Amino acid sequence: MLGDRLKNLRSAKKLTQEELAERIGVSRGTYAHYEINKRQPDYDTLIKLADFFEVSTDYLLRGEEYKSKAKRILDNPDTQIAARDGEITDAEAIERIARILEKQRGRVPGQIQQKPK
Repeated sequence: MLGDRLKNLRSAKKLTQEELAERIGVSRGTYAHYEINKRQPDYDTLIKLADFFEVSTDYLLRGEEYKSKAKRILDNPDTQIAARDGEITDAEAIERIARILEKQRGRVPGQIQQKPK
């Protein structure tokens, strides 16, 4: 959960709740509520936390780094096998990736896309 990740990251930097709260511009009580999952940070505070800890907001919220659809496709073993077998040429792969990236243009990492009806 978010609170556990925040606590672990803060502890790794050897900071008190008070010190971290001061650095991100919230009260110690507010920050303490983040760590025990009684309160969620607003978007601006979430971004400040991610920047401070040098992690993504996806990591804070979900515990994993953001991977684009294009990256998942390239990492897919079936895609790699098909490419090695010559079923997908470099030009086709580049074209498919370009289409995926075009669909994602302007999309914020972590934003949920609506499926077409």
